[in-house]
Amino acid sequence: MIASLRGKVTALTPLYAVFDVQGVGYRVNAAPNTLTRLSVGEDALLHIHDHVREDARDLYGFLSADELALFERLIAVSGVGPKAGMSILSVGTAETVKRAIMSGDLAALTSAPGIGTKIAQKIVLELKGQLIDVDVAMGPDREVVDALVSLGYSSHQARTALKNVPVGITDVSDRVREALRSLSN
Repeated sequence: MIASLRGKVTALTPLYAVFDVQGVGYRVNAAPNTLTRLSVGEDALLHIHDHVREDARDLYGFLSADELALFERLIAVSGVGPKAGMSILSVGTAETVKRAIMSGDLAALTSAPGIGTKIAQKIVLELKGQLIDVDVAMGPDREVVDALVSLGYSSHQARTALKNVPVGITDVSDRVREALRSLSN
């Protein structure tokens, strides 16, 4: 799986860029706001979502890890594929899209090509609370929340348990352990 690409931009189109990485050309789909910040002939780094299907393998590129995380949350919503996710990200920056989702601004979401009211409502319904988690749980706490969620706890339970972990405990595994103790009480 490809996590990032650093290379020379050899071509730009309205939908994708071609990156030359040590002689191999990678076609990377990207949102217009990402593509406008790239220049042919210059080196760039993109965070990559490697989307593998039965009949294709597509790369989607983002300038920041935050944009990538938002994209991956969007495509986790049933009915939202990578093309729809890229369309939603064309509305503005990752922060603009997050604010639209958290405030339930359907007009902003439906302004993206191919996104109707039903999909916009579904995105707001499924992601409104999760995007708050992205903002609240940063750094080591983000890893703790992710670990607890992977163990079957809700993100709300994980955040609540984190409040009971002493500030002096900084190691991620120790924070997870303490949060689990808190959850078991």
